[in-house]
Amino acid sequence: MLLYENKRIKLLNFLKLGINPFRKFVSTGEIKEELGLVKSRDELFQSIKERLEKENNIIIPIIGDVGVGKTHLYWMLRYNLYFHNSIYLSLESLKNRFYYTIYSEFIEILGVDLLRFILNQLCTQWGALERKYGFFHVANLERAKSKALEHFLSLYDEKDIDIIEDIINGIIIHQFDPYNKIEAEEWLLGRLMDAKELSRLNMNSDLRKSKSAYMMLRILIENSKLNTVLFIDDFEKIITIMKPKDESTEEVFDPSWLYGNEKSPDDIKSEKILSRLTKLITINKLRIIITLKSLDLLNEIKQKFEEFYPDFILNIGEPLFIESFKENDIFEFYTQNINSFYEEMDFKEFIGAFQNEYFPLNKKTLKKIYNQTQGNPREVIKSLIEIFNQIIYSDERLDEILENYEKSN
Repeated sequence: MLLYENKRIKLLNFLKLGINPFRKFVSTGEIKEELGLVKSRDELFQSIKERLEKENNIIIPIIGDVGVGKTHLYWMLRYNLYFHNSIYLSLESLKNRFYYTIYSEFIEILGVDLLRFILNQLCTQWGALERKYGFFHVANLERAKSKALEHFLSLYDEKDIDIIEDIINGIIIHQFDPYNKIEAEEWLLGRLMDAKELSRLNMNSDLRKSKSAYMMLRILIENSKLNTVLFIDDFEKIITIMKPKDESTEEVFDPSWLYGNEKSPDDIKSEKILSRLTKLITINKLRIIITLKSLDLLNEIKQKFEEFYPDFILNIGEPLFIESFKENDIFEFYTQNINSFYEEMDFKEFIGAFQNEYFPLNKKTLKKIYNQTQGNPREVIKSLIEIFNQIIYSDERLDEILENYEKSN
């Protein structure tokens, strides 16, 4: 009993240092989010996994209200989809430089070593290395360039030959020119270059050019050993961009004053996003997940696709729904993540050490949190942060803090 009490005191004293176990949890795709997979989400994950493995060139819509964990779903997929490269993007980030933005994120996930491996394999396929006398590898660059050009012209429009030649040139220089290898690798990694740098590589443009970024993205995705999942969050924002203004609403500025009956920049931008998405989904080994707040918004987006790209509607699969926690989920969620916190802080002695498995909280407190938040994961995390802050910074005893919380409205 004394040992049990000592561990209670030790944990509370440690928390008093100001370390909140739930403060680390965030809601962005850029910051790693280490939330566990509760049982009620496992069925959703398995459904997504099956569809990603069985269907190519598909868009899977995920419907869920604010705070139910759509962004956390990305991290869940990234941790558990072992045979996929998973890329997170918000629709907002794709408004400008659509393909270049995706390419940059893909390269970050892929890494330099795998990029080099893919390029080496491409050069081997093009016959850049031939054996002389059956033993020694000798570079045959002209033959490799000719074979690569023939291959790419079968996939892309001949009018884009300048871009194709740039890409072939960049890959060949990277593999076989020791003097310009570093600059070529920077080009392949997506670094923006000035005219002087491009001239040294005998190239016309860097990857800020839309078609160049698209072609390089396609080449790397299709020649990667893993499939790729593109997770686009908040996709319903495209409706906000495209939706016409309510005529009954008086505006300080009316776009028609500048553009007349022609399309505004927002209209053009949104149509470009739709157009580029239809082109993106043709890439082999690529799947796309989009998240939206409601089924009505998905239907609106389908109508837009039907208006501009009617054939593309076949690529949009049946939606899956992500819901709030069930009551049992909050106990599992709390236990998973408090134990994860103990491991991270190198306090494994606290795992399973208390008679009350939810210490310093208890089952009654967690049930109160569930009822107050209606199981919304984001609100659950906020409530857990709040009550742990009280434990950390309040001079009241723990039992008083919990009792007051349970009595509060």
